[in-house]
Amino acid sequence: MNDNLKIDNLDDLNSVLKTNNIDINQWNHQQGNKTIEELYQEIKEGESQLKLIQGKLVRLMKVSAIEVIFNLGNNYFQLIEDKQIFLTGIVRRREQNFITEKIKGGENSLQGAYRGLEEEIGLKTEKKLNLMRETVWEKISPSYPNLMTFYKVFNYRIILGEEELKQIRFSEYREQEKIISLFTLTPTKFLSK
Repeated sequence: MNDNLKIDNLDDLNSVLKTNNIDINQWNHQQGNKTIEELYQEIKEGESQLKLIQGKLVRLMKVSAIEVIFNLGNNYFQLIEDKQIFLTGIVRRREQNFITEKIKGGENSLQGAYRGLEEEIGLKTEKKLNLMRETVWEKISPSYPNLMTFYKVFNYRIILGEEELKQIRFSEYREQEKIISLFTLTPTKFLSK
């Protein structure tokens, strides 16, 4: 049985979390996590939902994950999100091979992927993004400890060249969350010429 929850304000969210025994004491930037206010913002923007599934509270998210490959001369490099630095001094190692972007309400996965490229690395492009596969998985959220999250992930790939390398940035500062994300390139055996 799936139950939609009515969450119209921060008090509603707090009540739903408490009723379902979700401890939010670690939900703060000092511990390298997000806050209840940030979860409420996600819900408000349609980036995530909370539902009761078989009596358990879960967060549902749709995510675009973009594998960014650079073809530079005879070599290939993959863009990696290396780490996140919270302004509190906490460093969260990411080492993610994908740029990930939560899909907003009213947006499809391709729109979310292009928005993610622009927001995360400053790349506005019309180059084709190839949908490689869709995956579904679940785990306790690293951003919201104690909250089970079900992810539907749309995995894309884009191959870029030297022109795009000149355009992108290797850091992103998210003022609201007070987080700096750092990116790097790593050699990859993606394709042989």
